[in-house]
Amino acid sequence: MKIIEAKNLKKKVNNRSVLKDVNLTIYEGEIYSLLGPNGAGKTTTIYTLLGLLKKDGGEVKFFGEELSRKHFRDIGVMFEIETYNLEWTVFDNLRQMCYIYGINEEKIYDYLDIFEVKKDDLYKKFKQLSKGTKRKISLIGVILYDPKLLVLDEPTSGLDPEVQIILKRTLVDLKKKGKTILFVSHNLYEVQEISDRIGFIKAGETLFEIPVTSKFYLVEGVYPELQFCKVKNRNVYILDEETFQKFEPEEYQVIEKLEDLYIKFMGERYK
Repeated sequence: MKIIEAKNLKKKVNNRSVLKDVNLTIYEGEIYSLLGPNGAGKTTTIYTLLGLLKKDGGEVKFFGEELSRKHFRDIGVMFEIETYNLEWTVFDNLRQMCYIYGINEEKIYDYLDIFEVKKDDLYKKFKQLSKGTKRKISLIGVILYDPKLLVLDEPTSGLDPEVQIILKRTLVDLKKKGKTILFVSHNLYEVQEISDRIGFIKAGETLFEIPVTSKFYLVEGVYPELQFCKVKNRNVYILDEETFQKFEPEEYQVIEKLEDLYIKFMGERYK
């Protein structure tokens, strides 16, 4: 089942085209990572998908339908910037989430051990927490009401390795429980480790989408049968291992690290 589908998504901000042609398809039960350099349009894509910014063109569907209020209960969003009340305690912020979604507030305590949050932190003002603890609390707030879809914008940005490991492990556990995750990150090692598929976006356009495997295969030429893995505006195709074994092209280049694939298509030399 397609959980999110965007076709030819367009958005102008201050009369400048930020999104020119964004296309992505996210399937149920997968971790999909959206990659691209700063200014590529990743955050604008998320805001436009969610209706927080009005799209100027294209089509967006959630769960096979136009996004409407009935879908809000099934979507959890974690923005790169914290959105909790800084003057409230952690407990009051999370208790408000429980009130909004009709959840027993005792459920809050179930997540404290999972995320290794000290109980003393529960009664501190949100602004008093470290960045790592703020990120943990924000993710608790997102999963507290058990949404089907999680949209996470840079959830591990700026965190120490220990906290990154906890959050990464949690995302994998959520996937095992059938959750679908749209994940934006600059950590390419992390993305390759936990993602099922990735989408590359540059200058407001989707260059390609591809399943994540241990190796990527680049093929140049004209292959109509490989249009589904073609890089936009180039006669270059990026194959995952399954597709490669099926078509067995004679000439190809093997790339093992996602960071090398990223540099090849996101670097300044890409035209």
